[in-house]
Amino acid sequence: MAEAAKRGRPAAKKTITQGGITQLSPSQQNLTVILQSPELFHFDIRRYMDSLQSASAIDFYNRTQLYDIYHSVITTDGHLSGIINKRLSAVSRERFEFQRDGKPVDEINAQIRSPWFRRFVREAVNSKLWGFSLFQFMRDAQGWITFDLIDRKHFDPVKKEVMLYERDVNGVPLDRFSNCLVVCDDPRGLGLLATCAPYALYKRGNFGDWAQFCQIFGMPIREYTYAAGDEEARKRLLQDARKQGANAVYIHPEGSSMTLHESGQKSGTNDLYERFTGACNDEMSIAVLGNTLTTKSDTNGTQALGTVQAKEQMKITEDDVQFILDLLNYDMTEIFSNLGINTAGGEFVHVQPKYVDKQVQINVVSKLKELGLPMSDDFLYETFDIEKPEDYDALKRDIDATRLAAEERSRQIADRLNRPGGEEPTNEDKVRFFDRFRRFFGLAPQGGAPADPLPF
Repeated sequence: MAEAAKRGRPAAKKTITQGGITQLSPSQQNLTVILQSPELFHFDIRRYMDSLQSASAIDFYNRTQLYDIYHSVITTDGHLSGIINKRLSAVSRERFEFQRDGKPVDEINAQIRSPWFRRFVREAVNSKLWGFSLFQFMRDAQGWITFDLIDRKHFDPVKKEVMLYERDVNGVPLDRFSNCLVVCDDPRGLGLLATCAPYALYKRGNFGDWAQFCQIFGMPIREYTYAAGDEEARKRLLQDARKQGANAVYIHPEGSSMTLHESGQKSGTNDLYERFTGACNDEMSIAVLGNTLTTKSDTNGTQALGTVQAKEQMKITEDDVQFILDLLNYDMTEIFSNLGINTAGGEFVHVQPKYVDKQVQINVVSKLKELGLPMSDDFLYETFDIEKPEDYDALKRDIDATRLAAEERSRQIADRLNRPGGEEPTNEDKVRFFDRFRRFFGLAPQGGAPADPLPF
């Protein structure tokens, strides 16, 4: 680095390397980040509050234990994992495109259609859950863009330093590494998981109590008696009891008794556990998705209320989409340039998907036709996903010929009716007219329909 500076060249920036302690070897030199396994269990509300206090400190802060709690609740809570995946999937399925002068640029769009981009979108939105995300971009052997997601416990978003060990206080400044992008709204923010974690921990404890309740009150108690003073009989009963399962056992000598006082509200207690779990799930759903009715069926909910909450979730998805567009159009321009991708004079846009209710669309098209609005046949084929016939032009000519013949026939009959002293058209004329009028609204047969000779 010093030698490069003497020659008047900027020092080449480094790549962040991550690995475990066993990957340290002379051939690999030193790793930038030495990873350690996260702690997953033995968390409770007291430890959560302590870790939240430590992460929120102004000067001597540390997020290590808080991020271990985040990792623990996501790994072990199925509901939380599901709603997070639902939010991430809603954005990663959206279509993004790079345009210059309003036209797609295939070279750049080929990159954002590759797998790395979908992973990037998910991890970028994940920054709202964890507080931030740190990416380092590069090209792979095939020329595709790829990236490494740097372990969050090894980066300080306030001081922008990469730390060797997760509990280090100081590290290496981020500007010494190439093509790095920090995604966060607030360097001191702790993300939405800070809101969800206590509900997941409460629910975890509630499940433990619920399981114990089911084991005690949901299984019958076995009773064994033996003759008082017969020690051998007592030992045999103990052996038999151990072999027959883990439910409660009462072994006593004949002549003694046991009275089991059960709770008179077992059903109500069981419902209490279930309602508590549901309440925790609802709070997490609101924090991540902004609603509850799009993730569960509620007997008290209505279709109108569900529709309103679905719209609220769509607003969150739209906000996430705009968040990704801001990253691509503003924060990543220099990184794209360093990787050999020219985005000057263009922009990334969101391509709106077409959601068509065909029954509603048919009614709209019919009304517009009645108003005489010209409409492209190609638009109708595309809208209703109908295959365009190969002999379309010939069929179109036949239909037009049938329509013109019907119009001519109608005009001639009208002339006869309006002519002074004109004769009333015969029933045969009327039948032929309406037959032609009816055929006008259907497809003409292959090769066209033979025209009937005019009766006059």
